[in-house]
Amino acid sequence: MQQTSWIKDILFLTILLSALFFISLGSRPLFVPDEGRYAEIAREMVASRDYVTPYLNSIKYFEKPVLFYWMEAAAIHLGGLNLWAIRSVNAVLGLLGCLLTYGAVRALYNRRTALLSACILGTSTLYFVMTHMISLDLPVTVFLSLTLYAFLLAIQHPAGNTRRFYLFGAALAAACAVLTKGLIGIVFPILIIGTFLAATREWRMLLKLYIPSCLLVFFLAAAPWHILVGLRHPEFFYFYFINQHFLRYTMLKIGHYQPVWFFIPVLIAGFFPWIVFLPQTLGNIMTGLLRPKNRTTLFLLIWAVLIFIFFSISKSKLIPYILPVFPPLAILTARYLDEHLNKPSAGIKAGFICLLPAALLITCVFFLFLQKAEIPDPGMATRYLYAAAAILMAGTLAACLWLSHHPKRSLVMLIASSGLFLLLAFSSLPFIDTRSILPLANILNPILKLQDEVVTYDQYFQDLPFYLERRVTILNWKNEMTQGMKHQDTREWMINDQTFWQRWHSEKRIFAIMGKKDYQEFALRFPHENHYLVGETINYVLICNQKLP
Repeated sequence: MQQTSWIKDILFLTILLSALFFISLGSRPLFVPDEGRYAEIAREMVASRDYVTPYLNSIKYFEKPVLFYWMEAAAIHLGGLNLWAIRSVNAVLGLLGCLLTYGAVRALYNRRTALLSACILGTSTLYFVMTHMISLDLPVTVFLSLTLYAFLLAIQHPAGNTRRFYLFGAALAAACAVLTKGLIGIVFPILIIGTFLAATREWRMLLKLYIPSCLLVFFLAAAPWHILVGLRHPEFFYFYFINQHFLRYTMLKIGHYQPVWFFIPVLIAGFFPWIVFLPQTLGNIMTGLLRPKNRTTLFLLIWAVLIFIFFSISKSKLIPYILPVFPPLAILTARYLDEHLNKPSAGIKAGFICLLPAALLITCVFFLFLQKAEIPDPGMATRYLYAAAAILMAGTLAACLWLSHHPKRSLVMLIASSGLFLLLAFSSLPFIDTRSILPLANILNPILKLQDEVVTYDQYFQDLPFYLERRVTILNWKNEMTQGMKHQDTREWMINDQTFWQRWHSEKRIFAIMGKKDYQEFALRFPHENHYLVGETINYVLICNQKLP
């Protein structure tokens, strides 16, 4: 009977979450810069058949390890060079992350908490968004979660083959995390597990964790690529380990600086709608936290708090960095709801009541955005965003009304309305995205010849090489390509003004893409230069040095 319920639950969650993560996966353009960058690196890897050295616009790119690019390349081989295929990697990993959460929580707690944990994680705003993105933060979150789940399950068993199996799995998952996003893949597990052992005073457990053999498994998986790429490119080790790990974490000039409180609003928005239950959850678990029976809860709390503090202290901050705290928070919230749902406590009632003003605030934000913003397709954007707001308002209202007499139905309604809200709101993005270069790429592709040159003027459009399936010439821009340019001869396609004008005046057909402001300045500074407008969007302009037929 229990095995049957496992199969039913896995099948139910797979169908439900697949609908959330895979619907309309390939319908919107690439987000820039991240999606454009990582999609292009994978495309170049497949085109060059060099699966050791990542390249971006034909320049060596060592900011991140290689595993995610391998997965993206495999998706291209299996599904072709299209957005659905390359986005499916994170959709599959997002689904896997929820199923792993279900499996671990069911073994650690019970069936209902496990189902709630998977649904809460899958319908959390930031987690949902990242399952639809080409990004490294979702994969590293899944691998870190697998590492820590495996450790938790391992210590539930006595020393022996079962514990060894889980710990070897943890070591392998940590290696995958390192190969996805660097040293945090091993630093976080060591930090979290070490703090947990210190808090529970179980240091003797270290003798029963098979550390030497686990390290062997870890290094056998994580080391070969690092060694191979380091042998091919001697500059790799300093840039990758020192610049991208230590200096990026500690220095203002390297990375993306944000204040220390940056991740507080990110957590509030990213964990919506379940954030309304988080304060009550944290307050509830503080009672008797250090008792032996609550050590799993303590581990989950340490997991969430340490990663949150680690990234808050870091000088470099981006919104998705905080994603690894979502699995433990989803489990803790699910545990609280499971324990207090049959007779809803004051905390649960307060949480549901808070959803109503939150839904109203989101509706107002959508309304003001549609009134003020200049977007490509206001009509379609209005339909999707208003439909999303209506679903959210109706769902939260129904959940609040049902809470007293049908608390389970109320929670199901909240999960369903949250999922539909996220799907509809996310489906509006193709109609409001003003940063995509896809409309101009669609103009270029039918007329572009092999000998033509495409120049990005004073900037680099990360998604353009992917859409054109070719390298582009970049004028007066280096940024993340600076390191690679030090060790390559890139003068052919990383050019300055003098080279640009030499080519512009040649018989070769040159296309240039630039921002609207750059185009206005271009027209004012060079009024006598012949140029022909080929296409434009809200933000960008495509010109040519020759009149097209």
